[in-house]
Amino acid sequence: MSYREESDFATAVIDSLRFAETGDRLAGRLALAQLPRLADVMTSQEGWLVCVLEGCRLDCAGESRPGLRLTVTGRVQLQCQRCLSAVEVDCAIDSRLLLVPPGADWPEEDLESDAWDAIEASPALSLLALVEEEVLLALPIVPRHADCVPPLAAGAAAEEDSAPSPFAVLAGLKQH
Repeated sequence: MSYREESDFATAVIDSLRFAETGDRLAGRLALAQLPRLADVMTSQEGWLVCVLEGCRLDCAGESRPGLRLTVTGRVQLQCQRCLSAVEVDCAIDSRLLLVPPGADWPEEDLESDAWDAIEASPALSLLALVEEEVLLALPIVPRHADCVPPLAAGAAAEEDSAPSPFAVLAGLKQH
């Protein structure tokens, strides 16, 4: 078992099966600006994600198989779907990933477990791609503040207070 501290996960590449078999551990950080697939949903690319990857063994149908445990913590800024301003979303991921050797069958009964997800083992697994995929899967489908006002409701309330509607005259004619 070895432990390495990486200053930046963006360039790290591992042999996933060997990493799992030896129980290696790698810790570091990843700049949000280095996540191109997340750029479309983030309102700001400022900040870092703290990442820890550990090789481990996972119980799969009573059999011990190689796997990875990935923890990611940090914050990302997304656009609130209610008020359209920025909302900070905590990123707290703790994933267990079963490694399936390339070309091996993925038995259906093994994939029914919610304790882990399966990924194909790779001799050159990019940690940038792995972390980015896990963050994308963990983000809320509809990010929003716990309490905010939609922009249309705020504009309609201001309009109501300022002047009567030009259609108020038509409403009066309709009653006659």
